[in-house]
Order: sequence, then structure tokens, then C-alpha cells
Amino acid sequence: MSAYSIALLFGAVGVLVLVGMWCSWRARLKRDAAAAASSDEPGGEIIERFPRAGYVSTTAAGAPLERIALPGLRYKGYAEVTVRRDGVTIQVTGERPVHIAADRVLGTGDAGVRIGKAVERGGLSLLAWRADETHGDSEAGGESRTLESSFRFADPAEQRRFAEAIEQILTPAMCGAPGQTDTDGTTQEDA
Repeated sequence: MSAYSIALLFGAVGVLVLVGMWCSWRARLKRDAAAAASSDEPGGEIIERFPRAGYVSTTAAGAPLERIALPGLRYKGYAEVTVRRDGVTIQVTGERPVHIAADRVLGTGDAGVRIGKAVERGGLSLLAWRADETHGDSEAGGESRTLESSFRFADPAEQRRFAEAIEQILTPAMCGAPGQTDTDGTTQEDA
């Protein structure tokens, strides 16, 4: 086999891999397009603002290595996270802001591994929340799915401030609700 044939073969394999990656990303975007956060920006009193949190990913609860490609939360990057009395706003650099109403917030937790990042045990902060599945043909208004957005903060004190701010907006009905992320630091990958 000549050098030209080998280069042609590797080039063809490379193109097939890139086309496969592109097709799978498009399928993921289509699959996750039905999940939605609130479209209304919270306007309540600001409890805490984190201007430069490292946004890692959003995953389904119980599936820390499967990225959910929600509009505004598709890509890893720095984010401004604002916790208000009536919800949380996540603004990843270069993306549109995502607003999560306080009644959709389920709690916080921590982890060491998520898709896109592996750090020391408890080094990532999790925000557990419910997203609605909006299907145009459904008259029931869709179903709810529990998601976990993960962040890497600059230091443990900032991580604690985030957890305390989220605790302040949890409604009494949500405390201890099924699907709430444990705040004791135990996650699926740690168990």
C-alpha cells in the first residue's frame, strides 16, 4: 500500500468520524429541545450573585455522564449565577440566560465528577431543578424531568455561599421532596 493510499484512508476515516460527531450532536439538540426552563426573568431581591462561576454541564439526575443540551446551557464556560428570592438565573458567556423559577428549584449538592469535569470529591456544586418537557401534541402540558446543573466555584467558601443562597429560596413543600439532591455530599458516583 502506498503512502498516498494510507493518507487517503486516514482522511476518509477522519471525515466519517467528524460527520458522525456532527450527526450525534444534532440528534442530542433535537432530543433536548423539548426540555425548558422558565422564560420569565426573576425580578425579586438578589440573595447572592456569583459573577464568574465555572459552569460545567447540565445532566439528568442519576446520569452524571450524559450531557443535556438545553438552549443556554449547552456549552461549558464561565457563567454569572444570580440567586434571587423568586429564582435563579444562569448566564453562560456567549449564551442566552436561563431562568429557573424558585418553585422549580429542588436543592443543592456536590460531586466530584460530571461530564466535562473531574475534580476532588465534593469540588463541584450541583443545582437540582425540574424542567418541563413541552411537546406540541401533548394537551397535558408535558411532564417534568429532574436535572442537575454543575458549577466549579473559586473556593469552598463561595461554594458554601451558593448552597446557603439556594436553601433560602426553597419552598417548604420542596424540602425533603422526592428527587431532591442530598446536601450531605453523597452523590451517585460517590456511593
